[in-house]
Amino acid sequence: MEITQDLSTQSKWNLPTLLAFRFTFVFFTFNIIPDLFYYLSSFSGQDNLFDFYSEWIDQLCVWTGKNILAIKYDIRIGPNGSGDTTADYIFQFIAIIISIFFTVLWTLIEHKKDNYQKLLVYFRTFIRYYITLTMFSYGFSKAFTLQFSELSNFDLIQTFGEQSPMGLMWNFMEYSDTYTRFSGYAEIIAGALLLFRKTTILGAIMTIGVMFNVFMMNMSYDIPVKLYSGLLTLMGIFLLVPDFKRLINFFILNNTVNPKRLPSYSNKNKHRKALAITKTLFIIFILYFNISDGLEGQEEWGKKAPKPALYGIYEVEEFVKNNDTLPPLANDSIRWKRLVIDKWYSGIQTMDEKITGFKEETDTITKTISLTSYGDSTDIKKFSFKQKDSLFYFETIHHGDTLIIAAKKKLREDFLLINRGFHWINEFPYNR
Repeated sequence: MEITQDLSTQSKWNLPTLLAFRFTFVFFTFNIIPDLFYYLSSFSGQDNLFDFYSEWIDQLCVWTGKNILAIKYDIRIGPNGSGDTTADYIFQFIAIIISIFFTVLWTLIEHKKDNYQKLLVYFRTFIRYYITLTMFSYGFSKAFTLQFSELSNFDLIQTFGEQSPMGLMWNFMEYSDTYTRFSGYAEIIAGALLLFRKTTILGAIMTIGVMFNVFMMNMSYDIPVKLYSGLLTLMGIFLLVPDFKRLINFFILNNTVNPKRLPSYSNKNKHRKALAITKTLFIIFILYFNISDGLEGQEEWGKKAPKPALYGIYEVEEFVKNNDTLPPLANDSIRWKRLVIDKWYSGIQTMDEKITGFKEETDTITKTISLTSYGDSTDIKKFSFKQKDSLFYFETIHHGDTLIIAAKKKLREDFLLINRGFHWINEFPYNR
């Protein structure tokens, strides 16, 4: 016996259900439109195709913040790596107000409407595919260890107490490729299950579990994607709403739950075939897009990206300035403690633990290395270098000062965090 008593088949919805659906429909749609425009722009190859909309939204957020919410400080607009800016919170405030307004208007226009069975079916499909796009994007970036790549050389020398909460969590993820990929596979599987209506319930449960965990990590480690991870969690809950009674009967009340009939999108065979072909092409495209991006990303900025010739951590053992050997005093802001050369940026750490960042360029033919200040592009330290036994010698004349620096390269494998590895058998906990 099949069961058909859910929101998609009930002939009459009660008023709270109608209001909740109208509000949710407007709220989710308003939140999805910017991402939808982003995907369309990316696929079309024209990144500025919908700039008019994003600019209008930005102006609306600034105006609302200043004139309605009375925010006194400057409201930053533009890419900054954060999903929890003042503008983002204002956007959600606007989304709620607009959703309430259109819910009321919609109710007045269709006050005699009994249900939105067909619209619910199509809207759930829209939400399923949107979540899939997002879960694949995040999931494949983890599966290819791009979102959390690897511990940098700076991470290895940074003291535990000087890390930010977000930096601590990031390093936690970057340390283990196994766990990073596991979390990515969970997101990919959840997204894949949402592609098919028969597995939507399982996909929604996985989405809620995965994204609520992400939301709690964001809340616990001060990571600025709290709003978005919370939104995705709510979308997962929305997908489960029509089946809440069945889930309670199955998981809690231990009652028999009969199969659910899934209404067809169309009664015409040619329409069903066209939809099947479109869906197949969509799945092939998003898989190709994410996998090819992941493979390319590994080569460009992931673990397979090329490292500088002198990549490593150099512990300074002797620092000579104008023929005067400076002792390693803890409060010295001139004598170097370390030279750190990483993939994307390098830096000099002085004895007082302060790090000054530089852009590094190494010429292995002339045996020279140039360190250009990020703050002043004219400030360039150009050293000749050579290796003798276990020491590297860096020499230069900079601003009239002669510098001769002897340093020993510390291998990443010398750090306990790197060399400890994994052990199936532990006679005692190795907690250091």
